[in-house]
Amino acid sequence: MRKLSIAVVALFLAAMVATGASAHKGQMKYMYQFAPGTEPDLDGEMADWDVVGDFYRARAETMFNQFGAPMDLADFNCWTAWGYSLSTNKAYFAYWVSDDMLNNTEKWSTTTDWDHSGGQFRSFQQGDEYEKRWDCAQAQRYDIAAPVYSSSGYYTKNLGKVWAGTAPYVEWGGKFLKGNVGTFEPAELFGEVAIMPFDDCHPDGEAASVVHRFKEGEIVGVETNWGDKDADPANYDNAYWSVFGGVGASQDANQFGDYLLAPLESGPTATADNTWGQVKAGFISE
Repeated sequence: MRKLSIAVVALFLAAMVATGASAHKGQMKYMYQFAPGTEPDLDGEMADWDVVGDFYRARAETMFNQFGAPMDLADFNCWTAWGYSLSTNKAYFAYWVSDDMLNNTEKWSTTTDWDHSGGQFRSFQQGDEYEKRWDCAQAQRYDIAAPVYSSSGYYTKNLGKVWAGTAPYVEWGGKFLKGNVGTFEPAELFGEVAIMPFDDCHPDGEAASVVHRFKEGEIVGVETNWGDKDADPANYDNAYWSVFGGVGASQDANQFGDYLLAPLESGPTATADNTWGQVKAGFISE
């Protein structure tokens, strides 16, 4: 692991202190930093994520639900991980899902607030023109159904700005590891997504928008949710699982959780050789 500068060490320590006062929901998590040339290929192969260890992964047993269903890992199980690259200036989201009744309305709803400004970002109810401009502008909601076949086909989309949910702004790869969708039988799948970050996503496209520029050590706002619609795909009759448990995160960025953009690793087992290693070790031991 490379040595951290005094300024970066101070930034991490300040971030840890500030978490209790300025965090959104839950305990702060961390985005893995991909070194230039090591970013995922988005080919649906999990090997690119082997370097992203458990420290960076959110697992089903720690997720929250909004419908009171108890966690049953035989019913739904998953892990998710976020990474970023200073070279490509993109965020990367990976997930493994095991579901006892996978159907074609189940998907990830992923919401992002890259400048950590918070506040309402959808459902303003101030008229069509206002919605057109500001819906998913300063924070974004993406629906990610790859590789699950939905009524719209394999897709990722930005709910407020259609163009921002298409390549090259959102790209994905994925495949089934077991079973298939629509059979209401057990299935497993893996997916990986690359997202171009925006501080202001404008309806007129990228040229009119403000791209967020990632910086090591900054804190961003994110929430990820999976709707586990078992017997009745029209209803969340089982559970709506989320990493941080913020109710209303589909429209209010204050309900997101915090991710700190981590420094480079020298290897997946480096945990205690400097300040960043100590932060990791303390996080894992809690």
